[in-house]
Amino acid sequence: MARKLKYDKLLFLATLLLVGTSVVMVYSASAALAMQNQQPSYYFLFKQVTWVALGVCLLSLVMRVDYRNLKQPVIIWTALGVSIAALVAVFLVGPEISGSRRWFALGGIGVQPSELAKVAVIIFTAATLERRMDKIDQITYSLGPIALVTAVVCGLIVIEPDFGTAFTVLLIVGVMVFVAGLHYRYLTGSILVMAPLL
Repeated sequence: MARKLKYDKLLFLATLLLVGTSVVMVYSASAALAMQNQQPSYYFLFKQVTWVALGVCLLSLVMRVDYRNLKQPVIIWTALGVSIAALVAVFLVGPEISGSRRWFALGGIGVQPSELAKVAVIIFTAATLERRMDKIDQITYSLGPIALVTAVVCGLIVIEPDFGTAFTVLLIVGVMVFVAGLHYRYLTGSILVMAPLL
């Protein structure tokens, strides 16, 4: 039987603190707006608390999942495939809001494919780095697949357009690769190449 994984109590408490702070800030910033719109002062607070409750329930479920199972190829490629398909679909048929196509409306709930793609890229990058850690400085072998997947995902996000999320994905991947041991000169070169595109 696999050993039960322990969760990081400090990280968990920090997460709860941030979530609690967000609830207070939402109420502070939105009470007046709600009353201007002829709504109760707690209108936006109630919506925020509802999502927080759902998020905590989801968090409790995710905490029971063995993260090591996420490196299975079928999970990784399914996540990437669904994410890329969703990015293409939202660009083709998603509603245009303020000149951008970033969201799907599913049953009254807004879904942003770029956020799903962000998670998929992180999982793919982590799994690839783990398998090829011993040859991290062999760029084509170790970083070629990561660069290709990241370029495809970021390219689809940029054409929405959503430069902020694309930059965030690049930054996360860059930090992961750097922590994995890639020589800084390669990372610096990559940043200089990508900077004009953003």
